[in-house]
Amino acid sequence: MKIQAILGICITLIIAGCGGPPTPWQKAGFDGNEAVHLKWEAWKEIHVSPQDYKRWRAAGVKTPKEASRWMKVGLSKPTHAYAWIKIGVNSPAEVHRWSKIGIHDAKQVKQWKDINIHSAQSAKAWIDADIKEPREAKKWTQIGIYTPKELENWKKLGLGVNDIKSWKKAGVSNIKEARKWLKIKVNKPKLVKEWKSAGMSTPQEAAEWIHSHIPLAKIASEWKDAGISANEAREWANISQIRYPVVLQWKELGLITPAEVSQWMAVGALRPQDVTAWKEAKIITPQQVSLWNEAGINRGSDASSWIASRFDTPQKASPWLKAGIKLPQEIEAWKKIKVTTPKAVQAWTSIGVTSASEAKAWLKFSSSKTKIKKWIEEGYIPQDANAKKKMKKSTDTTDDKPQEKKGQSLLIKSTSSQ
Repeated sequence: MKIQAILGICITLIIAGCGGPPTPWQKAGFDGNEAVHLKWEAWKEIHVSPQDYKRWRAAGVKTPKEASRWMKVGLSKPTHAYAWIKIGVNSPAEVHRWSKIGIHDAKQVKQWKDINIHSAQSAKAWIDADIKEPREAKKWTQIGIYTPKELENWKKLGLGVNDIKSWKKAGVSNIKEARKWLKIKVNKPKLVKEWKSAGMSTPQEAAEWIHSHIPLAKIASEWKDAGISANEAREWANISQIRYPVVLQWKELGLITPAEVSQWMAVGALRPQDVTAWKEAKIITPQQVSLWNEAGINRGSDASSWIASRFDTPQKASPWLKAGIKLPQEIEAWKKIKVTTPKAVQAWTSIGVTSASEAKAWLKFSSSKTKIKKWIEEGYIPQDANAKKKMKKSTDTTDDKPQEKKGQSLLIKSTSSQ
């Protein structure tokens, strides 16, 4: 009976004790075992209330020692520490470094970090360069310039933000590379981009082509894509600014080397089709072309007409060509008016009469080349042949003026001379 009474009293006491209100530390998350294990008294020693203890824990600060470090840099409240922690500043020492350069606000630090300036030391460099606001530094970091020293070097080239932006977009990552491009006279970002797009990604590669007298990236890429080196391309460029597709045309004609092509160019055959025209005229060497050049023929198509005539060599054609005859067909026209020698033809061409038909028209008025020359110099030309039949022919008198009949001129003024 006594034992039962004692047990009842114990149960009553236990129930009464368990039914008491929880302490503030129990509300903050401590139970009896935690209070012993974690020594919650240490939180009290740094003047952390149960409510703040819970906030420190929520901010990621788990021990009184950690909390004490945050407090030493002036962040006595867990909310103040959390403002830094959530922007990536996880150590009180880093907070101290920002504070030393005069930045005490986590929001301002976030502005620097948002433009990829993550340390107080980096931010200080911008501030020392008189760029004190993150938004001002942002216009440079946006184009890939992350230090004031780099900016200073770019500015030494006399470039503004838009100019530097263009260089960066062209793939020039640093000032050292930019100087190398400028040294080889590639002074516009657009041109740099063209070289890089053509496969010459460095100034050294582009320089090989530029020094080979091939200054355009597009043309250099044609040679490079065909497997031709800059040195070989230079040999072609030295005789003319030949592009690779044209070289293929020369090679189709059997002209493999620049030296062979150069021989043809020396006699006026500047294009592959010029050589083709000469060869169609059965003139197959530059030396043969040279003889025709000396005679006055500079095109293969013109030479074909002479070769098909009785005057089929430069020696035979030369006297007529020097007299002003361009095609052998003209010789027959002159012979019809009894002008049968190169010398006789030249007597007419030397006074400005360039064709047999024109000479024939003049002969209706006078046989004196002296008089005809004078009329030509005064701007007269023969009238239509049918009209002249009704008109009095000029005679070799002392009167140097064209004869008139009933108010009409036997000759009319050229419109070009009026």
